[in-house]
Amino acid sequence: MKFLLIMVLFCSSILFYSCENNSYEIQLPQKVDGSLNILEQDLFEVIENGSRLIYEFEVSSKNELIKFESSIVDNQLHSSLSYKYEESEWIGLSSFCVDLLDKDYKKGMNLVVAEQGNFLKRQYDYPKIERIANILDGLPELLFRKLGKEEYFNESTLSVFYHLAAFNAAKRAHETKSEKCQCSIYNSYVNNESPFFCAEDKIVSVDKAYDFVKKISDNRRFAGKQFNPKTLLHYLENESGKFVSVSKIDKIFKDEAKYFWDKELTREERIKVYNQNNTLSMVSRLKSANSETYDGWPVDPSCFLFGVSAGSDCGCCGNYSGPCWTCSLACYLHDLSCETCEPSWYCFSGCVPSPC
Repeated sequence: MKFLLIMVLFCSSILFYSCENNSYEIQLPQKVDGSLNILEQDLFEVIENGSRLIYEFEVSSKNELIKFESSIVDNQLHSSLSYKYEESEWIGLSSFCVDLLDKDYKKGMNLVVAEQGNFLKRQYDYPKIERIANILDGLPELLFRKLGKEEYFNESTLSVFYHLAAFNAAKRAHETKSEKCQCSIYNSYVNNESPFFCAEDKIVSVDKAYDFVKKISDNRRFAGKQFNPKTLLHYLENESGKFVSVSKIDKIFKDEAKYFWDKELTREERIKVYNQNNTLSMVSRLKSANSETYDGWPVDPSCFLFGVSAGSDCGCCGNYSGPCWTCSLACYLHDLSCETCEPSWYCFSGCVPSPC
């Protein structure tokens, strides 16, 4: 009896769908706690005067350090990130050099970040990239509290978002087994309404994400069966009132959707679902798919969950005319949510609320 109880607790604590098949283990985002120590702070409101910021973040649970160094000299931004573990020397991770006099530099930063992500992906394995990304994820809010609004919204300070985005892009590429990192243009950054993000990583309200996912799970039926993303709903419930990168919850959502599609539905039921949702979008995707690797099923089962067909539908990624080629929770929440210009560490004063 005692052994049985231990096994039940073990299986539930690591959130397996099945103790017999751990290939569908759902990994939840890991928050990394630590202390932020400002080593040098010389931030000016006017860029031409130059600025400099150096700080370290020490992880609480392990002997790990992240060092951030950023400066602006003659309108040239230099930003670098280093990592130290136990007794190791400082290891340079990523670096950016930006000409702030170039009026169009923001329009091309997504390509610069994607290239840095490609470098990181070649240099480090997935566990290392995921670890650094988790550490960096909490820095913006800590910096906002430490520096205050005026010094936080400074190019030197905000350059940490380039490093975070590069690691997130490399992380996504590992997870999707993509050869190249993807980092789509995020218009709020280009329009001076927010710090830098790849569109895939934009910040969303946890409560709004919960409401939307709950609505899908309550209303959608496939071959008479309900899709119930219970792990994601549980995670969002515990994070209520907060804001989170949509790529984090999108990963959980996709894992649960894939499990539902592969394990909860029989082949006959999948055929039935496909026939009921055989939209122009799906036909186009089928015709263009690589016959050597494509098994005839939707590339992303979440397209069925969202009911996405046209490129203009909320939830379609990338294209806005003709049939939809790719859809995801990230794109759906981006389109669906009203931009409320929150949280304060994320949005600039020029942000204007706008619906889908």
